Amino acid sequence: MMALNKLTILSISLLFMLILTNCSIPVATGVATKAVTVSNSDRSIGEYVDDVLIKAILKNSYFDQSEKIFFNVDVEVSQGRVLLTGTVDNIDLRIEATRIAWGVKGVQTVINEIQISESDNILNFADDLVISTKVYAKLMLDEEVNSLNYNIETVNKVVYIIGISSSSDEKKKAIDLTKEVFGVEEVVEYITIKSE
Repeated sequence: MMALNKLTILSISLLFMLILTNCSIPVATGVATKAVTVSNSDRSIGEYVDDVLIKAILKNSYFDQSEKIFFNVDVEVSQGRVLLTGTVDNIDLRIEATRIAWGVKGVQTVINEIQISESDNILNFADDLVISTKVYAKLMLDEEVNSLNYNIETVNKVVYIIGISSSSDEKKKAIDLTKEVFGVEEVVEYITIKSE
């Protein structure tokens, strides 16, 4: 437990150091790793750092309080909005994941999209991983979409997008590109528009 806290503190310290030197930062975003230059994002550096801290603190809380939640629930954060996805085997774990998320300082909203399922298997996980990777690739290759502004999670072929768009056109484009990916059965978006 102590090792995880030290690792979290070290990771956050490294992140601050890289941000202050305006370097590209490799950030794990669910299923893919991409180079992030914070200054190119529609979030301010302060918002970005706050979101990273919320995610780190929440994942650490899950680790401390429930291994089942830690291993089965994915967390994405955008402007203090926390999106919870993944699968758990009962409603009590779903409720507990939400309760813990609300206990983290800086959380503005908790969006609980955790599915209840007792039949998870590696093939479903692999399919979801492929879908998320293809969605990221489409977003990164399209010049009309700033892919740095979006976090993607896929659970049982349902793609969840949370982030911020610079315009309603960019938001629509990001959603349309996601729908084009083979295997996507549904797109659930929590995208705000910067001007809002």
